[in-house]
Amino acid sequence: MTTARIPYPSHPYQSSASLAAMLIQNGLSGISQHDLAQKIDLAGYYRLKGYWYPFLTKDQTNIGKRKLPFQPGTAWNTIEERYTFDQELRNIVFDGIVTIEVFLKSNISSELAKANGPLGYIQATDLPNLSLKEYQKALNCFLRDFERSSLPHLEHFKRTYSDALPPVWMLVDSMTYGEFKISLYKGADSSIKEHLAAKLGIVTGKVSHGNERLLGDWMETLRVARNMAAHHERLWNSKSKKLQPAIPRSNPNNPVWWGNDWDPFRTTKGPAAFLTMEYYLLKQLGVAQWRTNFVNLMNRYPNIPLNQMGFPANWQSLPIWQ
Repeated sequence: MTTARIPYPSHPYQSSASLAAMLIQNGLSGISQHDLAQKIDLAGYYRLKGYWYPFLTKDQTNIGKRKLPFQPGTAWNTIEERYTFDQELRNIVFDGIVTIEVFLKSNISSELAKANGPLGYIQATDLPNLSLKEYQKALNCFLRDFERSSLPHLEHFKRTYSDALPPVWMLVDSMTYGEFKISLYKGADSSIKEHLAAKLGIVTGKVSHGNERLLGDWMETLRVARNMAAHHERLWNSKSKKLQPAIPRSNPNNPVWWGNDWDPFRTTKGPAAFLTMEYYLLKQLGVAQWRTNFVNLMNRYPNIPLNQMGFPANWQSLPIWQ
């Protein structure tokens, strides 16, 4: 049943100084009105609200909601610590995603070239998992992105050669991750995607048989997290279902089955399952530094509530995190 929509309530403009005064009058301590106004100018009231919202008083007339005043003892340094932690977390998440994205683009473009030749994406038959409509849309996207690109090697190609499109290994550089995912990756033959999944340790019950479906789900979760990081969305305690990756099935009858290691994250809420997925992929690629950077971040902020991220207290010692 769809809830009836209502007009957005009127919120008269307030200056940063007046907003800061209101927050302090409602119990926020540990910062002057002047300094708080500067913080609001720097980050925005609405963005910062997501970090102080858990410290507001529960609204007894609107279950699940909170409102001013702040809970007793709420200090600005606790809120700012979570804001800064989230900034650093997004940077680490994005750094890992970039590594995975480059690998995915490189692998798919290489396999398409191997199977169909350097321009092995131009014909509809090169991308058999796209409908004709999807293929036409993808081809238009290829042409548009190539034409718009100002990358030096693509500019050189346009000046030097008469071809309408470049080899696939050049083309991927001009594409966003989202465009790549719904065109070249989706359209590639299933055998290519299964081979890629196996490379990343995403396997079915059959030995070394890649799980194409699970890889596709994880690629979408990566897209969501990539956008959250790039657009500075609050990540550290996000409960968005779109950020929750599909978890491989467990198999109690097979103690060495890779899916069993995911049991601690089957019902958790928060970014922990995604972060575990990101680490798993990077581990398959031999990128050890990412875990070190992430663990160091967590250790620098011991006051961040692990349960709000979806991590158990012993997460660093779990087999999946080794």
